[in-house]
Amino acid sequence: MCVQSDWVFTCGHRAFAKFDNCPKFGRGCFGQNGIHQDVYVQDICSDCKLRPLDPNPQAVSNDPYRKKRKIR
Repeated sequence: MCVQSDWVFTCGHRAFAKFDNCPKFGRGCFGQNGIHQDVYVQDICSDCKLRPLDPNPQAVSNDPYRKKRKIR
């Protein structure tokens, strides 16, 4: 049976890692089931690494850029 592996980071986020197909893939096997193999990574994900660099992490409504662009 085909297996999909997902990375599970220490921050709690998940990401696609790889897909291993079986010899019957396309000839009786239609891919993996809903159960994925978890690969635990001892680090935080790239989104969490970049989050401190975000200039406006809370998307505050009084941000001058958002007022200028009329973004709500």
